[in-house]
Amino acid sequence: MRVGIIHTASSPCGCAEAISRGLEVLGHDFLLVDSEQVELCLADLAGRCDLVVDHTDTYRGRGRFRCLVRMILESHGVALVGSEARACALADDKGAAKARLAAAGIPVPPGVLLTSAEETIPPWLHPPYVIKPSAEHMSRGLAVAGSAAEARVRLGDLLARCDQPLLVEQFIPGREFAVSVVDGPRGLEVLPPLEWLAGGGEAGVLTETFKLRHVLPGRRDAVRADLATAESRDLAELSLAAFRALGLRDYGRFDVRRSPGGVFFFMEANVTPSMEPEEALALSARWAGMDFPALLERILSAALERRPAAVRCEGEMTVELPAGPVTLRLRRGVHVPPPSTLELARLLDVRPGERVLELGCGSGVLSLAATGLGAGRVVAVDLDPAALASTTENAALNGFAGRIETRAGSWFESLSEGERFDAIIATPPQTPGRRPFGPRYGGAEGAKHLLAVIDGAPARLDPERGRLWLVAISIANLPAVMERLRDRFASVEIVGETQRPFTAREYDGADEGLFAYLDSLRRRGLAEFHEVFGGEYVFRNLFIRASGVKGP
Repeated sequence: MRVGIIHTASSPCGCAEAISRGLEVLGHDFLLVDSEQVELCLADLAGRCDLVVDHTDTYRGRGRFRCLVRMILESHGVALVGSEARACALADDKGAAKARLAAAGIPVPPGVLLTSAEETIPPWLHPPYVIKPSAEHMSRGLAVAGSAAEARVRLGDLLARCDQPLLVEQFIPGREFAVSVVDGPRGLEVLPPLEWLAGGGEAGVLTETFKLRHVLPGRRDAVRADLATAESRDLAELSLAAFRALGLRDYGRFDVRRSPGGVFFFMEANVTPSMEPEEALALSARWAGMDFPALLERILSAALERRPAAVRCEGEMTVELPAGPVTLRLRRGVHVPPPSTLELARLLDVRPGERVLELGCGSGVLSLAATGLGAGRVVAVDLDPAALASTTENAALNGFAGRIETRAGSWFESLSEGERFDAIIATPPQTPGRRPFGPRYGGAEGAKHLLAVIDGAPARLDPERGRLWLVAISIANLPAVMERLRDRFASVEIVGETQRPFTAREYDGADEGLFAYLDSLRRRGLAEFHEVFGGEYVFRNLFIRASGVKGP
């Protein structure tokens, strides 16, 4: 696996080096990119990397803008490790993050946002004050003021140096913790918290200078937190609630203070906690029994789980077809043929010299199967340029150059007037959803594209010999699909059937709440699937051959 690493080359932080070393131990390749060069490297990141870890410190000189790096990556389909751009922007906006946490019932230090040194600090806010830019991190610009008069001086100085609101908070005395949260096979887990023994700066506050120090193994200013069982449970529950309230993913860290009265105050969230081996995340993982490579592998696995299996890999594969094996060169972003497509390829009844149309060709495996069976003419249609290029490349790779014609278009729209075929083959997207969520989306009930293919096929098939081959899945309103087929064709046969296992997490990873939506369709008789054991379900793949085109 190749992993992209985005870092800010001008920053002294050693996260990129730590991640690189961890990837080498795991046997993964990596591509290192400076955040200031990310726009020039998008093709490599999107085309050569399975996952990308973004540890941008600043972008265009501002910490506030670092979420734009994730936004750019997401817009190009890059699979990100960690929180998405929207969550990064929220966590980095201290005022907005505090409001979101408070609304979720999570204690945060009392404070206000000010934009002018002339603004009055409210009387309910008592010194000492912690003053910091509202959208910076690494404690940049942080100051402590012991009085309202000193606060005004500090405010004026900071406002002159940074063009953003300042957050003025009441200083919370007490113990300070770094609480790390990571995803994993059993869901989110709070790692053993770290407690700071030294404040590292003014009034016991962790300063930028403290955070930028190079720390050697065996540091003495941080220890595993010693908390009573009830306190540990409360801190863990609050941390999980904060993680969810901010919409974070995969991993993150919270800076938390426990007041003398025993209240845990959440001060900040960090979507890119330091990955260096002697910093809080790595130390907490070590206390949980994970060395750094194991921690990294866990974080990567959580992100990889979200990525559709069809676009995870790039390379070559060999598949057995009726006419013999073929080699498929897989381009990134083009679906790896699922078992159902390969099964359909083995069932096709294409005869020598016939005209064949494949709708939604993807890698072109069905067109290759038809050509191998002796088809005289094969037309492969797809909307995706990468799929068309992949089909063309695979045709040449298997000795079929010039025998498969590729066309860009939606279903039948690329065909000329009067063009007809002996066989039409289609495996359209057909996963139901409340809204479009990706390339598998098949409309509200899953049958939208299937019905479009069925309705358009009769006019494009030879009236005597023409037949339509489909894969239909049982969660895609199968009764409606079968009824439409029988309306359009005299003979509709289910020539084969297989089962497709799945889990709720697979579908919820594609769109939050998707499994619950599928279950609602099942209760209405619009989807068919059942649980086999322990949260694993199956639906049916039906291989359908329709022939005998009915007249208008």
